Amino acid sequence: MIVTQRHITKFLDLTKEELLHITRAIQGIQLLLNDLYNPKGYNIGINQGINAGGSIEHLHFHLIPRYGTELGFIDIVGKTRVLPEGLEAVKKKIEENIHLYLNREFFENF
Repeated sequence: MIVTQRHITKFLDLTKEELLHITRAIQGIQLLLNDLYNPKGYNIGINQGINAGGSIEHLHFHLIPRYGTELGFIDIVGKTRVLPEGLEAVKKKIEENIHLYLNREFFENF
């Protein structure tokens, strides 16, 4: 999940600079996940508001790696997931490597 630094509730409220920064951050996280997990595709989504599935009123983005081996729609709707690696291990890998992708140089050299 990717969120803006400024608390906003609507996609239309994003400034030009925020749009550029958030989409560049999504690209950086894709590069990180490509190196760590080699997904075959991604779902990228935007949730705006409680009626869009948010638990609080805010804007956020989802980046979901896909592997081609998932069952599909039922995985999401049925809340059925196969986790070959624990969430804490995934979190640790991301925290240890995120600085290699989301850093000042990555954003400035775009």
